[in-house]
Amino acid sequence: MQNKLVSIIMPVYNAQNVVGTCIESILNQTYKNFELIIINDGSKDNSLEVCRQFMEKDKRVKVINQENSGAAGARNTGLDNISGEYVTFIDADDYVLPNHIENLVKTMDFADLGIVNFKRIKPQKDYTKYQNKYLYKRAKGKQLNKDEFLKGLFAYPLYGGGLLWNKIYKKELIKGIKFNPEYKYHEDINFVLQYAIKCEKFYYSDLVTYLYIVNASSMTSQKHFSEKRFSGLKVMKDNNEIAKNISPKVLSYSRAWQFLVNIEILFAFKHFKIDNKEVHDDVLKTLKETYPDFKKNKKIFNLFRRLAGPAYQLMKLFKF
Repeated sequence: MQNKLVSIIMPVYNAQNVVGTCIESILNQTYKNFELIIINDGSKDNSLEVCRQFMEKDKRVKVINQENSGAAGARNTGLDNISGEYVTFIDADDYVLPNHIENLVKTMDFADLGIVNFKRIKPQKDYTKYQNKYLYKRAKGKQLNKDEFLKGLFAYPLYGGGLLWNKIYKKELIKGIKFNPEYKYHEDINFVLQYAIKCEKFYYSDLVTYLYIVNASSMTSQKHFSEKRFSGLKVMKDNNEIAKNISPKVLSYSRAWQFLVNIEILFAFKHFKIDNKEVHDDVLKTLKETYPDFKKNKKIFNLFRRLAGPAYQLMKLFKF
């Protein structure tokens, strides 16, 4: 199993305080045959120096320095430099357990796209308790057909949804797929959707091997809003165009997810007192168009997402 090279792509931007911990967790993998491609995306701190120190110690680490182009541009640079048969992504502020890559590679014995479970945790220095709790947990492997996976893709968090970093990809199938630099939010799901179209077999491992470190100051925080999130609205529309070419059922999944994203943005308008009439009007229009698809598919979404339906009704009642 160890004979297949895995290319790990890691974009880095101003991550000097966390990237070392992440790299160490990768170098400590039970699966040894990998290359770690780090793209320093114009960091203004000492991230580049930290990464280069690891490159000097381990030949599997490669560091590419470039001007800032965003996560999409950095990942595209990584894709342009891969040598492995398999490809995966790890974010610089996260942490992987020692069997993460091994677990991912095992899923590819059964699939064109492999998926592993993950855990959201708050930042902390000692990950031992997570290793003890999850590392030797018995994996519940499950083969998925394309329809099951596409449900999970849009009905996050089922099977890791459209997340980029809890999956492993075949280099031969990833050809021709790139990240759109215009996307600043929800770019993962568009990439995974384009890849999934090329796949026939999907395999999900319930073994938790990826620890997603929750950053309170991130773009997804309820205390912070960035208008970069508006680009997610375009992602949803582009996903619909792709889904149209798959099947009416998949299009209905995509439009249900689009409804949820627009609900989230609409409430952000109120909470953060955002002044952008053009986007606001477009969101309202999209909600009216996509609500029937959400209502039809709401059973495949988790409880929190199901609340979007009643939320929309309250929104109309109070003239939100």
